[in-house]
Amino acid sequence: MFTALLESLPFPPRTPLMGGPTPIQKSRLAWNDDSLYWKRDDLTPYGLGGNKLRKLEFLMADALSQRADLIITSGGPQSNHARLTAVVSAMIKLPCVIVIPGETPTEWNGNLLLDRLAGAEIIACGEEPLDQAVARISSEKKSQGYHPYTIPLGGSNALGSLGYFLAFFELLKQAQEQGWAPHTLVCSVGSAGTLAGLVAANALLPQPLRLVGVSVWQSADQLRPQVETLATASLNLLRVPCPLAPFEITDQFIGPGYGLPTPESSKVLIECFRTDGILFDPVYTAKGVAAVKHLLQHEPRKCPESIVFWHTGGGPAVFDKHYYTDLLRYT
Repeated sequence: MFTALLESLPFPPRTPLMGGPTPIQKSRLAWNDDSLYWKRDDLTPYGLGGNKLRKLEFLMADALSQRADLIITSGGPQSNHARLTAVVSAMIKLPCVIVIPGETPTEWNGNLLLDRLAGAEIIACGEEPLDQAVARISSEKKSQGYHPYTIPLGGSNALGSLGYFLAFFELLKQAQEQGWAPHTLVCSVGSAGTLAGLVAANALLPQPLRLVGVSVWQSADQLRPQVETLATASLNLLRVPCPLAPFEITDQFIGPGYGLPTPESSKVLIECFRTDGILFDPVYTAKGVAAVKHLLQHEPRKCPESIVFWHTGGGPAVFDKHYYTDLLRYT
């Protein structure tokens, strides 16, 4: 069923990076009677894993088609997207520039260390807004003779979101083969591209799933139009414009702000590591899992359901001193 649908759609070229479906793991946590599953995109093949490889398959193919000789992207110092962009750029022999906010780091740990090991040039832009800094640096590199290709924050544009359009049907096929069906799908939301791809794919189902996005930094009112715009643009790329099914965004688990852990996210990270052996990102996926725990324990349902949390990766961030110092408080 899903194969025929996907084969009928005009997908842009991809650079193969995934190597096949990522596993689904049933949780041993006893938060209630529902069945909880983890979709393990932390186990993608390269650079210690993460969901951005799905987006980079399309984005890197586009960069190569445009004969780019330099990749530029941006993100926070512990950006998982930046790490995987640096790794994939190195694999295809393209130099990579990563633009980060603030001052040049004095300690190179977590993802920053891996960025360096991958050979990326890391440029701190101080107080300058990231998008302005990226445009300025791109212009400077052009003046030096480069033909740069800029990948947006999180790889989140219509092209990158197609990675999660495909991932949605990968999940449905796996569940069908295993003899169960998902009812609710939850993911953390930062730059909106992952949720947008899932929302776009969900629009094609006769009976859409319940999709819940857990914001890690923006209000739900800010995020919703971004997700809708990206999802619609992705459907237009595939020439299947159609109305989007309803989806939910919660901003109740952000805590003190972007990149800052909460007691709930830190405690649930440790709980999941000890029970299921899975390591979540301390400020991204862990906040999403905190939301899942709250949903399972406090939201009544008429009968048990199958809940899937999309683990988008990010384990290396745990090795940033700021994060592991916080986590040790709860051990």
